[in-house]
Amino acid sequence: MYYGVDIGGSKIAFAVFDAQGVERERLVLQTPTTRYSAFVQMLGELVTAADGRWQTAGHVGIGFPGVLDSNGLMLAPNVPAIHGHDLKGDLQHRLARPVYADNDANCFLLSEYHQGAAAGAELALALTLGTGVGGALLHRGQLVNSGRGGSAEFGHGGVNAGLLARYPGLPLFPCGCGLHGCLETYVSGTGLIRLYRHVGGEPLSGPAIIGAWQQGEQVANDCLSLYLDILAAGLGSLMTQLDPDVVVLGGGLSEQAWLYRELSSRLPEYLMNNVEPAPVRPPVFGGSGGVRGAALLAMRAALPFS
Repeated sequence: MYYGVDIGGSKIAFAVFDAQGVERERLVLQTPTTRYSAFVQMLGELVTAADGRWQTAGHVGIGFPGVLDSNGLMLAPNVPAIHGHDLKGDLQHRLARPVYADNDANCFLLSEYHQGAAAGAELALALTLGTGVGGALLHRGQLVNSGRGGSAEFGHGGVNAGLLARYPGLPLFPCGCGLHGCLETYVSGTGLIRLYRHVGGEPLSGPAIIGAWQQGEQVANDCLSLYLDILAAGLGSLMTQLDPDVVVLGGGLSEQAWLYRELSSRLPEYLMNNVEPAPVRPPVFGGSGGVRGAALLAMRAALPFS
């Protein structure tokens, strides 16, 4: 059996897959926020319990929102409990088996490349809209990356200058990466909440803001219009610079049909003249498909991707 672990800023998904890649079970838990030891213990217990249920020593793959540095430490500012720790190595020691790990957006796109929305694409790009914003790029099924492992951090590109001219009062929000005005600070789940407050709304959750927009609230309408312009501008820049065959979106919003209708009408404004936008597709395996990709890391460990 193969176990996928998808670590997010607020939730962790743990799923079990058989040798044919069929999901057999899934659990979702709250992400431990402070103690690293509690984090390692929880993941160890999840794996051990699954071993008992399935009478096997499962192969483990982990997706997380960050990168592994040259010493194997996880750099994941959105998950403070694991930031700066060797989670992969510590779990390998605890479980007495190999553990595979990669960026969660890489795992998401790996999943969508295998029988998903990016299947057959020469050059496929993913953008995941969650607690943060992740990015991934695959060329002929292989991860496009450098020796330092930090490629495709699209969420940390700057916001479009034309957008700043259109919205002169738009703040350059500080980002956890140390920069200001990163795309992530506007189009992540937390970014949507920031934008709602910026246009005059009271503190609301992301789903509540979308619900207010669907009910016609003016402040929510102003917020979503701004949000969608920023997202379209970010995607337009990536399409211009990289020319992908397909873009797949992940995260909670990615399964909403209205998102793709709205983006299709806005994207041409942020592309060069007479350039057709690449198709922007919802994920076949759901916005949280990174858990399947994490299991694929272990299932296809010999591939160059992992």
